[in-house]
Amino acid sequence: MDLAKQAAELGIDMVVMDDGWFGKRNDDNSSLGDWFVNDDKLGGTLGNLIERVNAQGVKFGIWIEPEMVNEDSDLYREHPDWALTIPGRAPIRSRNQLLLDFSRKEVREEILKRICVILDQGNIEYIKWDMNRSMSDVYAGNVPYDYVLGLYDFLEKLTSRYPDILIEGCSGGGGRFDAGMMYYTPQIWCSDNTDAINRTRIQYGTSFFYPTAVVGSHVSAVPNHQTGRITSLNTRGIVAMAGTFGFEMNPALLSSEEKEEIRTMLATYRRHQELIREGDYYRLSDPFQEEVAAWMSVAKDQSQALVSVVRLSAEGNPFGTYVKLKGLDAESFYLEETTGHVYSGMTLMQAGLLLPMAAAEYEAYQFSFKKMKEAADLYDVLRNKISAERNVISIFGGSGSGKTTMADILQQHFLEDGIGCFVLHGDDYPHRIPKMNDEKREQIYQENGEKGLDAYLGTPQEIEYDRINQVLAKFHAGASVIELKKMGREADEIWYEQTDLTGVQVLLLEWTHGGSEYLEEVDVSVYLDSSPEETQARRIRRGRDENAASAFIQLVVSIEGKKLQEQAKKADVIVGKDGHIYES
Repeated sequence: MDLAKQAAELGIDMVVMDDGWFGKRNDDNSSLGDWFVNDDKLGGTLGNLIERVNAQGVKFGIWIEPEMVNEDSDLYREHPDWALTIPGRAPIRSRNQLLLDFSRKEVREEILKRICVILDQGNIEYIKWDMNRSMSDVYAGNVPYDYVLGLYDFLEKLTSRYPDILIEGCSGGGGRFDAGMMYYTPQIWCSDNTDAINRTRIQYGTSFFYPTAVVGSHVSAVPNHQTGRITSLNTRGIVAMAGTFGFEMNPALLSSEEKEEIRTMLATYRRHQELIREGDYYRLSDPFQEEVAAWMSVAKDQSQALVSVVRLSAEGNPFGTYVKLKGLDAESFYLEETTGHVYSGMTLMQAGLLLPMAAAEYEAYQFSFKKMKEAADLYDVLRNKISAERNVISIFGGSGSGKTTMADILQQHFLEDGIGCFVLHGDDYPHRIPKMNDEKREQIYQENGEKGLDAYLGTPQEIEYDRINQVLAKFHAGASVIELKKMGREADEIWYEQTDLTGVQVLLLEWTHGGSEYLEEVDVSVYLDSSPEETQARRIRRGRDENAASAFIQLVVSIEGKKLQEQAKKADVIVGKDGHIYES
């Protein structure tokens, strides 16, 4: 029960009870065929165990191997002729077990009856159906054919009676997942080899015939039990996400850091689950020939993509490694959601994505891309709003709402149409650098509470509105060279640059406070709709602010959010959360 509790704490959906729960199964020499719950081992009935697991908010699954029998079992002692053997010859044993003759109706009916008794005892939602030996004792030419037909008959009856139970087929790993079996067992365990590096090649080959949605792939413990290889939890997770995604490890043995990484991993998978399972799958490299294993899933409408890459080797002083993507819209721009970098679909497919420099062997990376369709739609609206003279367009919204990204893409659109465009960053215009400004905010809050903080945020006490208004006024007046303020994150990182704006027709001001009543000289204001909760999540995800998750920052975001909602009422254009463009 501790396992189910810890699984729930990690956010895992289901636990599966593996081999050993039935008959007198204390090793792999006995009890296959004796499908009766060993209550002593479970400390009670199976139904009670399932109820206790479900009470933790976790689903319950179970392992079975219905086609097999041990000679040390009550079933074999009662019906030795039910085992598939050649008359007059000693049987060929594998894993200390024999194959039941499923070509015989009476054999199938008895095993089905026993399995149904098990499944009727509680809310079982998953079956791991194993078959750990091959067929060898064939005494007549029609036996294999009749056996398979009998197996299909068995599965037809089982799935008809329990249509909501998911069955995952396994046969010494991936020994049996033909189309006939997949009709009944739509999830397959493609290999018992869970080593992440070996799996990149196994899953590469599997992908030529089977969709990602059916391929069982799990994160297992290290050193790997088959290869002895040690790979990072991140690498194992990324490889496992190229399948149904699960875990084969004891949560009690995980460190607090590993548990937190698994929670993050699960959140990532759930966010991309539909894309991974339903999107178009592309192989980006051949892991048998190249130094990286790379693959990606692309949404049917090309609106999003998830790219996964695993380094298979590491060299000193390496050249940069580019991975060329596939399946994107060449004419659109894509935002990489972790870094905030923007690329055209054409660039990603023709030039490729530059990977980070390798720090160690077997590193893995994931890149999540989102098509910026709203940017193209917004550009069409803005194109009709600007005049032949100089124009200032303000793009404002909560921190992390995508202002910089939107401005960069709009700039590309303007430049492609031959319209000079410059992006001005409002974050350069507070009185103090970020660290000192954060300290000032906290000081004001300590001295004057939330009301005092509200009176400070986004006001002339915090922002040099006079200076930025002068910049905008000079731009409107036609000045070719304007002094712009620049600000870094350290105390001495404030400087001023004479900037040549000759030929610039559109000045894009991207800024949280771009809708402020203190800001003048704006021709068109654009609000990017975002709730404080969404703003907070983006700030945490981008990792730029070390205190982004603190209660104080949450308060700041909440106050700014209320101000933004009021300013949004006066915006000329609103980009909704749904991506639609709304004009006032």
